[in-house]
Amino acid sequence: MLTDTVITASRGRVLRGFMASDADIRVRDGWVQNLGVRDCDSGREAAGATVVRPAICAGVVRPAICAGVVRPAIGAGAVRPAICGATARKRRGSPRPRTRVAAAVLSLLLAAWLGWYLGRGPAEQTDTTFMPAASFLRTYVRPDGRVNRPDQGNDTVSEGQAYGLLLAETMGQDSRFDQIWQWTRVHLQLSDGLFAWHANAAGRILSPEPASDADLLIAWALLRYEGPGAAVYHSDGLRVANAVLAYEVTAGADGMPVLTAGPWATGRPATLDPSYWSLPALTGLAQLTGNSEWQRLADSALVLTRQLTNGGRLLPPNWAELTTTHRALRVIPEVAPNANGTEPLAQYGLDSQRTVAWFAASCNPQARALAARWWKLLRPSVRDGALALRLNGTVVTPTPGVLPLVAAASAAHAAGAKAASLRLLGQAVVVQRLYPGYYGGAWAAFGPVLIRTNVLGGC
Repeated sequence: MLTDTVITASRGRVLRGFMASDADIRVRDGWVQNLGVRDCDSGREAAGATVVRPAICAGVVRPAICAGVVRPAIGAGAVRPAICGATARKRRGSPRPRTRVAAAVLSLLLAAWLGWYLGRGPAEQTDTTFMPAASFLRTYVRPDGRVNRPDQGNDTVSEGQAYGLLLAETMGQDSRFDQIWQWTRVHLQLSDGLFAWHANAAGRILSPEPASDADLLIAWALLRYEGPGAAVYHSDGLRVANAVLAYEVTAGADGMPVLTAGPWATGRPATLDPSYWSLPALTGLAQLTGNSEWQRLADSALVLTRQLTNGGRLLPPNWAELTTTHRALRVIPEVAPNANGTEPLAQYGLDSQRTVAWFAASCNPQARALAARWWKLLRPSVRDGALALRLNGTVVTPTPGVLPLVAAASAAHAAGAKAASLRLLGQAVVVQRLYPGYYGGAWAAFGPVLIRTNVLGGC
């Protein structure tokens, strides 16, 4: 049974979300519903539903999940763990539609979604922007506030808690925001104010090392909050923000501050993940705290990303390092830490695709111009949704994924290719519904908010 749910957010935002049981693939009010195996067996269809129903059930293959990925040990010279596939230190759930049938379904559903969307007026189109965010919070946030990764062993990472906080704040879901923050504070926050990056389903810490992307976004979400008891959250957020500046920043050329991947990454060479440089968060924290150091971090992120990508002629890498060569500091792309030969060259993948989304949403016109240049590399259809590319755009892993599609949509929007951006966002929605996963769900949620609104960009 398919039912509409109206979600009324605080502070004046009225959003509309949708719930569905395991049913056929449906397009209803613009939201592609789920595929349930039992429908493949029984062929049941709900009365009055709009059903796109090619024979696909046997052709849908969900990925095996890589196991055993842990965070690096602290300390100089520590050996970092092998990385699953060709991605970064965090396991990224990825869809793997491996059959022609699945590709045909994707095309059919995208056509249905676009037909529905383009037939609506601007106000009605705006109503759909927050649907994926509502879906993420409903699907992946447990009642106690833990953001669950069911596609990766039901564990939890600090990044997920940060995503949950930011999406709940964006939608004005005050009680859910508080639940997520209280779980994060109790189970993940360390004595220095930062957060352990990895915990199991019971909330037991598996790796105490912080990751600066989560720390940054948590601080931003807490300081953005405007609901009941905001002063307490702001105090908590300021503590986190100060901890990031104290423990996760290193000095670059001419004393320029640089946000590293975490406290473990601040030495020489310093380990960087450019996708951690969320420009909206950095500039937002500069405004919310009154501390100009955050703007300096945003400025350095732009400078270093321009260097890493040769002014936008190359795609941003998953990882980089700040090192001293010939008595000068240089930033250079690097392979994923301890990829053990699985990633022989630096790649554009499920980390660095976030760089494109964050830069395209920035208020800085230079950052948006850089994102627009990346569209030239991402525009070919063989590349726009590929899970991994070389930095020059050569395809490494052609399997489509939600985040690469959102990143390409962001670059297209920055370049003024609005129709292409809409098409790619539609594809991302469809891929997430066919192959649901925590990471894809998060970026299916952030994509339309970043591209189609100023709620997070603040411009």
